[in-house]
Amino acid sequence: MDELEETLEELENEVIEGMGDNPMRAYKLQFPYQVRFRLSEDVSRTEITICTISEEMTFARTRKDALLQKERSDAVSKEGYTKHIVNLVAERMYHLDLDTCEFSYTGSPDAIEMTDTELEDYAREVISVAE
Repeated sequence: MDELEETLEELENEVIEGMGDNPMRAYKLQFPYQVRFRLSEDVSRTEITICTISEEMTFARTRKDALLQKERSDAVSKEGYTKHIVNLVAERMYHLDLDTCEFSYTGSPDAIEMTDTELEDYAREVISVAE
């Protein structure tokens, strides 16, 4: 830290001390985010997208300061949020009420004639999944 920064920090601390009460206020930070991944076992055909909103809290002097802190935190927390939401969903998927799920077709079907070899491979895949 250079001399100018030290002087500014000292002045800032003197002002804060002169104010009496702690100028830090609690801020709740709410933020939407999305986690998207593909299942590698499915030749990446199946993509899962999770959209959610999380909350954090911080102490700051101003709303702008709170948002700047969040910006800095975001730079190092993506992996943590990814792990958190994937683990949360994994724990709850087993008990999921299928009546709450929405299903929709997202395109038109196509019919592609299969060779005998493709048919045999397909039958083996279906049997291996069922076992």
